[in-house]
Amino acid sequence: MSQDSNHSALSSWVLLIARAIDSYGFDSKELFSEVGLDHGKLRNPVARFSHPAVHRLWQLAADRIDDPCFGLTVASFWHPTTLHALGYAWLASNTLEEAFGRVVRYTRIVNTAAGGVLRFERSETSCGLIISSQPTFAIPSPVALDAALAMLLIMCRAAYGESFQPIAVSVQHDEPDCVQRFNELFRAPIAFSQAENAMWMDPQVVSEPLATANPELVRVNDQVVIDYLAKLDRGDLTMRVKAELIERLPGGQIEEEDIAASIHVSQRSLQRKLSEQGISFTQLLDNTRRELSREYVRNPQHPFHEIAFLLGFAEPGNFSRAFKRWYGKSPSQYRQDSLS
Repeated sequence: MSQDSNHSALSSWVLLIARAIDSYGFDSKELFSEVGLDHGKLRNPVARFSHPAVHRLWQLAADRIDDPCFGLTVASFWHPTTLHALGYAWLASNTLEEAFGRVVRYTRIVNTAAGGVLRFERSETSCGLIISSQPTFAIPSPVALDAALAMLLIMCRAAYGESFQPIAVSVQHDEPDCVQRFNELFRAPIAFSQAENAMWMDPQVVSEPLATANPELVRVNDQVVIDYLAKLDRGDLTMRVKAELIERLPGGQIEEEDIAASIHVSQRSLQRKLSEQGISFTQLLDNTRRELSREYVRNPQHPFHEIAFLLGFAEPGNFSRAFKRWYGKSPSQYRQDSLS
């Protein structure tokens, strides 16, 4: 069995392809059957489909429908549930930049073969969300890449508002006959035949606080995503440890030995495997507290002494010092800036 065949795509993402196929007057059930996919699994929002079969579905749909803008049609069916809890965490993020970081970090929930495919780059003059031109496995169909880029744009508008528009867009494939649809959707200069698929944005726009921000929803949905990924890929030790840490932090003292026992490995094995992934248990604990602390502090309903408890600190002063080390501000100053 190839490494590629072990990967899977979330049914709610594949559902977009089915709806797009049907919108052209084709029968998605027939196309699913031709590539060996069970169309009935679309009714289960957490079911997963074989990545190679979904790749064949993209190719078959593109050939059969013969619309170079098929990917844009797929993206038009996006709904927050398309990305499981990640979609709601995206909408509740404080800024688009924070949302980009979230989708880059957790994109494997959509397709386990997509780890490392997305990256976010920032400079003084522009920010870019880039879909890697070096896929780990089979080269994605051009319409699949179009769908991903268009969906990210639609997600930005869902959070920021319809006024959102990039400053530039780059696309790998040649200019299609339906280029007008690209222009109407992105409302920005588009360069085709480029090295990578990317959307470039104004740094001020991606840093602007979003009206849809909700730190409590972010925290809850992030935890749902982490728990889901921990169960999905038992080989991802970092995600499994992180899920255990989130569950145990309010209980107080966190011991590496106890966490190791909870995921059925020895403490020495845990240390070795984390080291192979370039992180230590202490660093992972610190990172987990740091990520959670930001969402707790943004929520004025959480007193600071309660946040210290939720993060497993023995004293509120220890939490305050850690928070200032992480973000360069005291919790009270950070909350005040966030609310203003």
